[in-house]
Amino acid sequence: MKYLEIVKQTYEQWNEKGYCEEAALLNDKIGKQYFDTASPHFFTGDINAEIVLVHLNPKRASENFCGRNTFCDFNEYLSHHVNFGKLHYGENSLRKHKSPFDHKQVRFLKPFDTLPFKENDKYHNLEIVVDKKLQIELIPFGSPDFNYNIIGTNNIKPFIERIMVLLFSHERKYIIFCGKVFIELLKPYVIKQKAHTFKLTKNNGDFTIDDFDVINIQIEFENKTIIASIAPQFAKQGYPVSQYGEMVKNLYNNF
Repeated sequence: MKYLEIVKQTYEQWNEKGYCEEAALLNDKIGKQYFDTASPHFFTGDINAEIVLVHLNPKRASENFCGRNTFCDFNEYLSHHVNFGKLHYGENSLRKHKSPFDHKQVRFLKPFDTLPFKENDKYHNLEIVVDKKLQIELIPFGSPDFNYNIIGTNNIKPFIERIMVLLFSHERKYIIFCGKVFIELLKPYVIKQKAHTFKLTKNNGDFTIDDFDVINIQIEFENKTIIASIAPQFAKQGYPVSQYGEMVKNLYNNF
C-alpha cells in the first residue's frame, strides 16, 4: 500500500471509529496506553522535498490524547499538514503560533542553502522551513516520550520500512535522521557508515564541553541504496544549532 493510502486509511479510522486501529494494536503489544490512538500526524510539509528530516513521533501530553476529528474531510486534513507553515505563519494567518522548535529548524537548516530563506524575514522563514522541506514522523501517533526499549524494536520495524518506501520514492538531496536512537533502529538497513565527532564553538568563543556527532550512512532497502546522516544531538538543548547544521551539511556523504 502506498504511503498516502495508509495516511488516508488511518485518518478514516479516526474519523469513523474515533481511534486508529494501528495505534490501538501497538498499545496492546506494549501493554499500556503509550501512544495516542487519535490525531495521527504522519508528516509535515512537501512530500517530494529534496531535504528531509526524520523524527521519532509527535510529542503529545497524555492529557491531550483521544482528540476528536474536527476536519471536514481527508483533503482538509492533508492540506493542514502540507500547508502547516502557511496556515500558522503566512501573510493571511494570525501568526499566533509559537514554536521554539520551528525557530530551531530555521537555524539548523540555513547552512544547507536548499530552502529560500530571506534575511530578517522571520515569518517567511518559519513558513518556508515548515512547508518546503519534508518532516516525517517515524510513528505517527503522539506520546509524551519515546523509549524504544519499552516500545520494542520488533514493533517499530514496520514503521521504519514504511518511511523507507517514502524516502526512496523521490530524489532527495539530504536525509537527516534526528536522534541517537536511529543508530540502533537503522542497523539492519545500514551497509556502510562513518562517524565524525567534534566540538562546536559557543557564542563566547569557547568550545562546547560535550562532543557532537554526525554519522553518515548508506542504507539499502529493496535492492536500492540511499545516502543519509544521523544527527544524534539534534534534540539537545542550548547548543550552537546553526553550527551543528553546518557540520552536518559539510560532512554529508563524507565516508
